[in-house]
Amino acid sequence: MLKTKIKCHKLGMQYTQPHFFILNKGFHSGKPAPEYWSNCFVFLADCEEEREFFYFLILGLWELQLFLPHLTGSVVQFIRINDFIDIVEECVNHVNTGERKFEDIQNSLKQIEQCKVTLQKQVATLMQLRKSIFHSYLKKK
Repeated sequence: MLKTKIKCHKLGMQYTQPHFFILNKGFHSGKPAPEYWSNCFVFLADCEEEREFFYFLILGLWELQLFLPHLTGSVVQFIRINDFIDIVEECVNHVNTGERKFEDIQNSLKQIEQCKVTLQKQVATLMQLRKSIFHSYLKKK
């Protein structure tokens, strides 16, 4: 099922359907992001709900470092697309079994992601404030 949804991204390619990118080189292999990175896969979803489901699922797998044992390469580590797909498919088969559904925690994950973005903006503002304080202090001397 996922073999048709996860592809190697080609530079300059534009996507109209809901999608996100997944880093495939280095120790951050498997990390999803809404923006393009060099050396990445692209996940092409059928709808926004599917995109969000797989984005947060893959984010969780990356944060648990489940892709690290599958990295290959002696100089630049990378994950093969088939290994990546196998890991995600195995997790999908596991995640929606029993009484708990992944959708139960998806809203919490969205809220955490929004808080993370807000905090990153606040940190950037504080860093800019610190620079301006240093600048004004050094300008007086």
